[in-house]
Amino acid sequence: MEFLIVGLVLFLGVHSVRLIGMRGPLIAMLGQGGYSIIYSLVSAVGLALIIYGHILAHPSEAVWAPPEWTRTAALVLVPLSILLIVSAYLPGHIRSTVRHPMTLGVLVWAAAHLIANGEIASLVLFGSFAAWSLVTLLGAYIRGGAFASEGSWSADGIAFAVALIASGLLAWFHMQLFGVAVVEFASDPYATSIQSP
Repeated sequence: MEFLIVGLVLFLGVHSVRLIGMRGPLIAMLGQGGYSIIYSLVSAVGLALIIYGHILAHPSEAVWAPPEWTRTAALVLVPLSILLIVSAYLPGHIRSTVRHPMTLGVLVWAAAHLIANGEIASLVLFGSFAAWSLVTLLGAYIRGGAFASEGSWSADGIAFAVALIASGLLAWFHMQLFGVAVVEFASDPYATSIQSP
């Protein structure tokens, strides 16, 4: 659990420098290149520790037993979160309307996993991401701002297609990547029941 917590502090901490008003001073001190390098390194180390720490801690002590509907909800919410995250990189109507699709996508992803997992390591992991993304999103909306262009439908179509493919691949390989099955394989006698993504 220690690795998971340290990873969360590093990863979410470095992604909060703008929120606490430190991005400008850090760039002034380190230069844009130095800031980008350190930002990337800390993010990578934090993410690696999060993954490693969660693997070590899993399975951890159960806090509550999520009802079956939460897993079904996660199967709907996770593709939605991927659509939002992908839309952050494409100039479509989704991005211009939501304004902060990346952060909202992280919030939806974290919330989907939070409601569908009842063991302590997952609650720490997804709860931290949910809290961070909620605070960051509220701050972003308070600051205001909008995209100059309303966006294009073709960009939205690409976002839908990429999200659909990515969601299918994640569901199919979720067990190999994260140790938790999303789909049940009837031909596999050792397959687990549907789990949260």
